[in-house]
Amino acid sequence: MKLGICIPFRDIGDGVRQKHLDTLVPYLEEYFKERNIDFRIYIGHQVDDKKFNRSGTKNAAFIAAKNDGCDYVAFHDVDMLPTDDCDYSHPGETPKQIAAYLSQWDYTLRDVEYFGGVVLFTIEQFEKVNGYHTNYWGWGMEDDDLFWRCYQKGYYKPDMIKGPGSKKVLQFDGHTTYIEIPPSPSLYEIPFKSFKFEALVRGIVKTDEEEYLIGGDNSKYIKYPLFLKQGWDFDISYNNARAWSASLWDYKNNHLYNWVKRYSDLWTKVTYEVNSRQKWRKLTINDVEYGEKFGIQKSKLNFENRLKKYAAKPFYIGRNAPNSWGKIKNFFKGELAYLKLYNQRNKLVLHYDFDKSYKGDKILDLSGNNNHGKLFLYGGRVTKSKINEIMNTLVPDRRYGTMECLPHEDEGIVDGSFQGDIKATARNELIYRKHMQKGMIDIDKDEFGLHQMKYEIESIQDDIYKRHQMINVRF
Repeated sequence: MKLGICIPFRDIGDGVRQKHLDTLVPYLEEYFKERNIDFRIYIGHQVDDKKFNRSGTKNAAFIAAKNDGCDYVAFHDVDMLPTDDCDYSHPGETPKQIAAYLSQWDYTLRDVEYFGGVVLFTIEQFEKVNGYHTNYWGWGMEDDDLFWRCYQKGYYKPDMIKGPGSKKVLQFDGHTTYIEIPPSPSLYEIPFKSFKFEALVRGIVKTDEEEYLIGGDNSKYIKYPLFLKQGWDFDISYNNARAWSASLWDYKNNHLYNWVKRYSDLWTKVTYEVNSRQKWRKLTINDVEYGEKFGIQKSKLNFENRLKKYAAKPFYIGRNAPNSWGKIKNFFKGELAYLKLYNQRNKLVLHYDFDKSYKGDKILDLSGNNNHGKLFLYGGRVTKSKINEIMNTLVPDRRYGTMECLPHEDEGIVDGSFQGDIKATARNELIYRKHMQKGMIDIDKDEFGLHQMKYEIESIQDDIYKRHQMINVRF
């Protein structure tokens, strides 16, 4: 079978991407010859002055590959060199993502939903999803969009877990509702000694102005704490990057941080375990350890120093502490069915279940330790909810493989803030979140899809490298 390598490319004048292309193409030619793979390289090269349209250049390269008789294609970033453990063979019944573990991420998978870098499609599969959506200009969202198209067309299905059925839940309005838990001897050693946190919870990204990671005023993460002590010294939160996170600090003030992506508005079993003796912590979603196969990190993340001790201060459910640094009031939005907390001896020290715990403005602790909470309901309410099934996080079919990344400036999120063209990426994020994910784009009739794409081929070059075509396109 013949493989078409489809590379999106644009030289903005600084020579970086041209250097990447000059490195990648000869490298791939030698790589595939050594493995007896029948291949040809197609470079979608944008030559107009508009913002880079990676989707359009990939679609243009695909059309050239199809017309040239390729059986399947690999959409291939220009800055990724495959190592010996990468498998470019036919993808089979579903598209395959193979750029899973990258040198720039220390060979871990940063995002369980990651579908970029290098992905394999048959000609039929790519046409079925109507290719890339080409209304994304600048950095971001075209890979997420393609993954969602694959999901909509039935290539990927999430696992479903049986839920508890109908039960009472506490609804947090995102502005006023919270629980305050007074300090007590049974809670004092948490979180500086071993403990386990478990909750069945549904997190919701809050409002239009805070809904989008890139589009916020500061383009930074906004955390909505579910469970917290003091300021932000220890917290388990949902955030506007659509991820659950857990934060601790050691006595040298090193930040110990875990996070796992999770779509908004989904019931989720969140578990966070810390072992202060063996010095590891672990965050899991629906009892799945996101490790070597699927996850953003190894299942257990180690730490070196003792954990930081805190004064006997209240815990909060649904907000940060009223006296937090900066006086910023962050409230959780969503629903909570139950919450459990275990100490270092694996004994239950806190247990709220709203079928039994709700007593007016008092939340009863079912553990027997009298860690009753005071409920500030305000705009929230306690109501019945049906939790019959819990959807696991959707992940692509993925082949293990490592890639060496060529050096370049990161255009995404670095140290909590966005490095690229914020306005362009914010626009892309709005299209993806508000239109594609909410079913407002008909994939088959998408005016910006593969079959409807409007572009002009300025020229085709085949005299620069050996087995390639460079398709010079305008949009």
